[in-house]
Amino acid sequence: MSSQVSAPALVIRKGCCDDVHHLLPLMRQLRYPTTFSVLKERLRMLEDNQQHHSLVAEVDGVVRGTIFLKQYQTHDMNRPITQIIAMIVDEDHRSNGIGKRLMSEAESWSKVRGSSQLFLCVAGENSLSAKSFYERMGFTCTGHRRLSKTLA
Repeated sequence: MSSQVSAPALVIRKGCCDDVHHLLPLMRQLRYPTTFSVLKERLRMLEDNQQHHSLVAEVDGVVRGTIFLKQYQTHDMNRPITQIIAMIVDEDHRSNGIGKRLMSEAESWSKVRGSSQLFLCVAGENSLSAKSFYERMGFTCTGHRRLSKTLA
C-alpha cells in the first residue's frame, strides 16, 4: 500500500472585488490602512479600468498573494510603462514560488499591453528583503527606492 502525497496547486488569476475577504488580511500585512467596505469599493472601481490590473495567487483555492499593476503612457514616451503598485505574499507562504509566479504573470500582462518597462518603489520595514527579491527577478536599482526592469 503506497501513500500519495499531492503538491499544492498554485493558480494565478485576475483579481476581482469578491476577493476582498482574502485581500484585506494581505493589505494589513503591508500596513495598509483600510476597511472591508472601502477596499471592496476600490477593487470594484479598478476592475473596469483598462490601465489597472490585479492578479491573485491561489494555493489550493485560497488566496495567498496578490499584485496590483498600473500602466502609464505620457507624451514623452514611445511606449507605455507599467508600475507595480503593490505586491504581497502571505508571510506564512513566502519562499514557495508564489511571488515569482505573480511577477511572471505581471511581466506577461505588461508585455502584451506594449509596456517597455516594469518599475516599482520599495519602502517599509521589509524593504531590504523586498529589494533582494526584485533584484533576483531581474530588476535594477535606479534610485534610492526605485527599481526597474526593461521588458523585451
